[in-house]
Amino acid sequence: MKNDAEQLLLQKNIKVTANRLLVLDLFLQRDYALSLTDIENELPWADKTTLFRTLKTFQQKALLHLIDDGSKAHKYALCSDHCEIDRHLVHPHFHCQNCGKTLCLTRQDISVPVLPENYTVQSVSLIVNGLCSTCSSQQL
Repeated sequence: MKNDAEQLLLQKNIKVTANRLLVLDLFLQRDYALSLTDIENELPWADKTTLFRTLKTFQQKALLHLIDDGSKAHKYALCSDHCEIDRHLVHPHFHCQNCGKTLCLTRQDISVPVLPENYTVQSVSLIVNGLCSTCSSQQL
C-alpha cells in the first residue's frame, strides 16, 4: 500500500524518489510553511542543491506554493487540491512575529483587483502579521 506522500507525488506526475518522499513527508507533518533552512535542519544529511531542486519541482507541479512573508526567507507550503500548475489558489497567510511560523489561511480567498488595460498580474499576496495562539498564550 502506498503512503500519502507517494500517492501525492504520483497524482502530480512527479517521479518518486527517497529524497522527494522525505521532503514531502515533512510538509505533510506540519501545519505551517517551511523554508529551505527548516528542511535542511530536519534533513541534515541531504544535499542543499537536491533539496532546492526538489522544492522547485514541487512548485512547478503545483504541489507547493512559495510564500514571501517578509522574514527574508522564502517559505513553501502545500497547495490545496484546487491549485493548478499555472494558477495557484490565492489566499492570505499568517506570519507569527514571535516564533516565525507562517501558515495558510485557506478559508478565505483574496480577490484579484481589476487592473487597467494592458496591465498583467504576476502575483498577489496578503500577509497577516501577529502572534500565533501558542505565542499569544505565552505572553499572558
